[in-house]
Amino acid sequence: MDKRIVEQIKDFLNSICSKNNFSLVDVEVTDTSSELKLVVFIDKDGGVFIDDCIKFNDLINATQTLDELVPSSYILEVSSPGPKRPLKNLSDFVRYKGKKVRVKLSKKLEESLKDVLVGEIEKVEGSKISINDSGKCFIFDFSNILKANLNL
Repeated sequence: MDKRIVEQIKDFLNSICSKNNFSLVDVEVTDTSSELKLVVFIDKDGGVFIDDCIKFNDLINATQTLDELVPSSYILEVSSPGPKRPLKNLSDFVRYKGKKVRVKLSKKLEESLKDVLVGEIEKVEGSKISINDSGKCFIFDFSNILKANLNL
């Protein structure tokens, strides 16, 4: 699917999220031979339950916007990000301060030659993130992250 269309879908879903106290974690688009599958991952304070997924699905279906954005038939699935939720932006690191995470870096840290950290988020200042991995604090820039997930 065209990246511009995916961005328009995310914009639409973010507008629903902001009006209904949800946050959009991610949208996965899988294109099979017969139809498209859109998996929408949402979150909110206190976590997401099945009733929240149903409500969000109903909010999407209450408009024709998604049908207008997606050029073919599709399957829509709304889900919680689960206990290994991806951390996609700095605000995620602030929100989960004190929680255990797994971070894959694009460049190894000079002081340790590590490119994977598993530990607690200690601090977020500007774009710098501090992770306590096995009793040692590692500081790196958000731009150095390839992938990050909660590791509960």
